[in-house]
Amino acid sequence: MDSNQGGPITDDPAGAASALAATQEEEAARAAAAARRLAADQLGGSVHRGLLYWMALALVGSTVTILASRPDAALFLAMATLFALAQSWDVRDRARAGDLPAEPALEPAEVGIVLRALVPLVLPVVSAGVYLLLGAFAFQLPPTPAHLAAMRWCWAAAMACLALTIPAMARLVSRAFFARSPYSYTARLSASIALALLLLPVPIRLLIDDIMGAAANTGRPLVDIGSLVAQLVGEVLLAVGAVGLWVARDGRAVRERLGLGPMGVRDALVAVVGLAAVMGVNAGMEWLEHARFPALWEADQAMSRTIAGELSLAASVVLGVSAGVGEEVLVRGALQPRVGLVWASLLFAAGHVQYTWFGMLTIALLGIALGLVRKRANTTTAIVVHVAYDIIAALGAR
Repeated sequence: MDSNQGGPITDDPAGAASALAATQEEEAARAAAAARRLAADQLGGSVHRGLLYWMALALVGSTVTILASRPDAALFLAMATLFALAQSWDVRDRARAGDLPAEPALEPAEVGIVLRALVPLVLPVVSAGVYLLLGAFAFQLPPTPAHLAAMRWCWAAAMACLALTIPAMARLVSRAFFARSPYSYTARLSASIALALLLLPVPIRLLIDDIMGAAANTGRPLVDIGSLVAQLVGEVLLAVGAVGLWVARDGRAVRERLGLGPMGVRDALVAVVGLAAVMGVNAGMEWLEHARFPALWEADQAMSRTIAGELSLAASVVLGVSAGVGEEVLVRGALQPRVGLVWASLLFAAGHVQYTWFGMLTIALLGIALGLVRKRANTTTAIVVHVAYDIIAALGAR
């Protein structure tokens, strides 16, 4: 019997080489597929663990904040968890569209498909509900022109928020805010918050006296150390959730994404110049407001005294640290690199609805100055500038 019977044909060198090449290609394809499956399994497992961490944090944190009568912190935590969920979807979708296409481990299951349809609706619906409640508050007040205007604005704002439940509208608004970033679940949630925030100053300014009166009737101070700490924790949690802690980035990558690096000599010089610029902008705008708009100046001064005038020295320091750290990590760290300097500064100003339009304009300019500090140095430097400025302002208000 021929010893080569049933074996490869060896008297055709070209055919043998072709068969060998085909075999090697098949083995390489199988190895690549196995590597993709392994990478997909690892990514899916990492994202799953991260979501479990967030769910545990949400459960424990919400319980603690509610028992401590800090529903604002619970709201921040809930939004942070929603962003973590959105980040988990975005990282899976990027992997499916890039290096790990069509891997079953990355495909959303039935529950995932339902969540992807429902979760993006939560923030628009909740925002609309807030405006409906604010409109109802205005409706039960005496029918003055300001109250009627606030009520109508709130009804319109609720409709605008609900419009973002329509995917095409959500995509359009997301592109307006995130022109430099691809459309994603994270961008859609962010755009929902941004739109709701930008619509808020008008009704709040029209109703500010009534809102402050209702707050005074609760018997609780407008600002105390507990509320400041809750705000700080809430804003930091929202920032790290929005950039994907545990699901898209580990702790080191989150610090880098937020710009929370160490300060060098150059950063210290930027901080000194930045603090001088911020104080100069504030002084110049305050002088202009006092000279041209004395009624607005008096209203803004009264609001500053209401917020910080009765605080102790320790509470004044906590106020500066809370606002400086929380707002900078959230606005300059998480938001500005995605929406740019101008949008970040406008949203920063819209978050200070307690002040008049001139006061918010001043805050927008301060936001631009802090944003330039972030661009020239890092978020840590912007935090130092913001904390120093707020402590000086709080002590001045005392």
